[in-house]
Amino acid sequence: MRNLRLILLFLLPVIIVGNEYYPRYKEKQQIEELKTQFQELLFEEDKKVRVRSLRIEDNIIALWVNISNVDLNDKSKAMMARNSQKSLPKKICSSVGLRSWLAEGKWISIDVTANGTKPITNVQITHDRCK
Repeated sequence: MRNLRLILLFLLPVIIVGNEYYPRYKEKQQIEELKTQFQELLFEEDKKVRVRSLRIEDNIIALWVNISNVDLNDKSKAMMARNSQKSLPKKICSSVGLRSWLAEGKWISIDVTANGTKPITNVQITHDRCK
């Protein structure tokens, strides 16, 4: 009986802590998996471009994408903004799952930055943009 009490005294805090932290761990793992999927969909093997963060709210998926090691001037910034506005919607719309998600009235916002901090453009993709 005494051994049972000792076991319960040890297991009870472990169970409580596990119930508290496991859902957060699981959610973080799902976000990391989604970041990887977006990385593969949007940029394939390009090592200079990385999906840095992903946030999902009610009707929006918000991505932050960073292009590293770029010599950023007005001309290159305009070119990257133009390329982002053209290519990212095409890639998002090529995904059947994302197109059906957009068809429900939801949208995707992608903030594109260079070298970690310098904003280039924001690409907003809705179902209308996929038509």
